[in-house]
Amino acid sequence: MRVRQGNHRDWPFMYRLGKINIPDSASPWREQPMEETLKYRETVLKGFWTWIQQTGSIVFIAEASEEERSGGASTDSGKEQSIGYLVLHPSSREELTGVLQGWVMDFGVLPEWRGKGIGKELLKAAEDYCRQHEVSYLGLAVSSHNLTALRLYEKAGFAEERKIMVKPLK
Repeated sequence: MRVRQGNHRDWPFMYRLGKINIPDSASPWREQPMEETLKYRETVLKGFWTWIQQTGSIVFIAEASEEERSGGASTDSGKEQSIGYLVLHPSSREELTGVLQGWVMDFGVLPEWRGKGIGKELLKAAEDYCRQHEVSYLGLAVSSHNLTALRLYEKAGFAEERKIMVKPLK
């Protein structure tokens, strides 16, 4: 497995995976049919690559070789398949202090590759990029019910800084 910087050719993969990840990320507090949530997310994703380019954001792509995908049985390791991505906005400002920080805008790993260290490597790539560019903090947001993601982030050294709360008014 390797992580490389992404480009516009990776967009179809990111778009597909971005839609797959919604059920894991959508808050159970929001009583909206998943069909409507997916439709909204698709609309957002359609403009996401333009936003990435306009903001100078960086895309990291995790790839697995054919050998890794087949459990070592193949001898042709030249064909790489995208298995995850992370979008880093490297010049975000923390909303209360204005301190420069990197911000993980979007992050996803194919379901069959989760739990195999792919997320850890993508986070490491984002951290390394921030360190190289003298960005002292890396932030992200995660749904509180997404326990798998929370464990990944905690193991990677992220700490809870504030909470976003919601109250249904129906």
